[in-house]
Amino acid sequence: MTPDQNRLLTLVEGDAPMGQLMRCHWIPCALSSALVADGAPQPVRLLGQDFVAFRATDGRVGLFDEACPHRRASLLLARNENCALTCIFHAWKIHVSGKVIEIPSEGDRSAATAGHMKVNHYPTFEGGGLLWVYLGQGEPPPRPPLPFLDLPAEQIFITRSIAPCNWLQGVEGTIDSVHVGTMHQSWVPALSADRASISHTLNSHPRYEVEDTDYGIRAAALRSVGEGQLYVRTTEYVMPFSSLVAGSGSVRNGSMFISVPVDDVSHMLFFGIWDEDNPVPRLIDAICAEPRDLNDFGLISGTKANLWRQDRAAMSAGHFTGFDKCLIDEDMVVQASMGPIADRTDEQLVASDVGVARTRRRLLAALQALDRGEPSAVTARTVRPTDAILAPNADWRELGGAELALA
Repeated sequence: MTPDQNRLLTLVEGDAPMGQLMRCHWIPCALSSALVADGAPQPVRLLGQDFVAFRATDGRVGLFDEACPHRRASLLLARNENCALTCIFHAWKIHVSGKVIEIPSEGDRSAATAGHMKVNHYPTFEGGGLLWVYLGQGEPPPRPPLPFLDLPAEQIFITRSIAPCNWLQGVEGTIDSVHVGTMHQSWVPALSADRASISHTLNSHPRYEVEDTDYGIRAAALRSVGEGQLYVRTTEYVMPFSSLVAGSGSVRNGSMFISVPVDDVSHMLFFGIWDEDNPVPRLIDAICAEPRDLNDFGLISGTKANLWRQDRAAMSAGHFTGFDKCLIDEDMVVQASMGPIADRTDEQLVASDVGVARTRRRLLAALQALDRGEPSAVTARTVRPTDAILAPNADWRELGGAELALA
């Protein structure tokens, strides 16, 4: 990878091409549970821009630029009541629909003056326990082709973490399934009890195959299970943020990892599980050794100077990484250790990195298409990952993905 390619793939702020590509998509920006009717407005930072999100009295969600359109005071300080934010500086009232409705200092001219004011507000929808926003121009695209957007709360477990590194490091971590059996090995016993296929998945070395799709890529891990049969698990990468990993013996459950750029050097990770047919198990018991705030889930304490407080005593006692409080912490620390923006020009990739390499190639192709004025390609079908045993001579490409949208 060249330095120019690395910059194209990683930088998102201002007029950066990748940031412009992301504005063509719905972007998850907050847990729905963090927004309380008439509660405190919540900060949202995406692509280097600051916004404010709030739930109005009637349950609707508004998302505006954080700065008040008058004198640029922060609307995080605003009163949230009567389906509007009221700036505490001069009491400009902005309705949840994005219209200024009161300017008290203008007296009798309040309504007329307010009607001429412009507020940058953005379309949103709620799905899968998340608030999604569209920051682009014109009409929003269809919703992402994800299988959990319309599930009830008991069939989704979702968390939010802030990682101090570039978004692509997060995405590549979710595509790189090889690391699960090494870095996360100390969590495997608990996960094996929770998800039946996990131990089988981690106990052998697979062959990896990848194919491009209209929504991103499909990365398959293939393992021989005797008599010519293959055990296949796929990761479905839905550009530009989302990765879906197969659950256990079904295309209707799995894990989701969504890595959203806060700015060039930090990202939000939305991690969780879903099940389209049943309530989800208490995954938190399997991946955390302590209580965690679901809105601030993965935690990094310390810095490189103290190795992010890695516990060498825990390592000596048998924990593989020495980060024994939560599985997600392991991912976040390793990604942060690569630097704020990883330098990929000196990497030495091997065959098992094919998914990572193809993801980069797919994103570069999407940027080239954007430069030609072509719209971002999406699928109208629901994408689902695969977990299955194939008969001899069967082709994994004929299973799962977007083909089982009606399953």
